[in-house]
Amino acid sequence: MVMKVRYVLAILILFTLIACVHGEKFTPESGTFAFREVEIFEINGINFTIPADYNITYENNTEMDFEHGKNKLNISVADNGTVEKVKKDMSKNITSGKTMLGSQKGYLVDKNGTYTFSYMKNDKLVVIKSENMPLMIGAMEGVK
Repeated sequence: MVMKVRYVLAILILFTLIACVHGEKFTPESGTFAFREVEIFEINGINFTIPADYNITYENNTEMDFEHGKNKLNISVADNGTVEKVKKDMSKNITSGKTMLGSQKGYLVDKNGTYTFSYMKNDKLVVIKSENMPLMIGAMEGVK
């Protein structure tokens, strides 16, 4: 009887490990998307967390666009580039500043309510653009 229990327990652990390794969707218990089903997407070697109800509208090796209703998100990861500060232009209602979003330091540009955040990660230039700031921050919380 004890052998059967150990055998069943070993199989359950094996299936759980396989599901964890191969599963793409999961529900985080903390962070921006807590208790919301999300998926991990790799763009040019960097992982991003996107809610599962967002559809991919464009995709190539270095860029992806996501959409859900009126919310849109664009993420690009370039192998080289520099984070550049945009000069303030009050006539076009553009502001820019060095800041920290989530755990990343970079430049945030606000152009009439459309945010663009650019930062360096693993020697790559990451640029995230959206009108939804929490969506941008949550996307950067990708699996390490």
